[in-house]
Amino acid sequence: RLPEFKFWLSVTKSTIVGFFCTFIDAFNIPVFWPILVMYFITLFCITMKRQ
Repeated sequence: RLPEFKFWLSVTKSTIVGFFCTFIDAFNIPVFWPILVMYFITLFCITMKRQ
């Protein structure tokens, strides 16, 4: 089991790192948005199938 403190610490760290990565030009890659939408729909369907 994952303790609650470690969970929130990990979430906070990853959110801060992700936020600061938005300001670095190397991470600003172009994405064709329909592929991104299909990717999220596929992940959602696979996740819901397991439930």
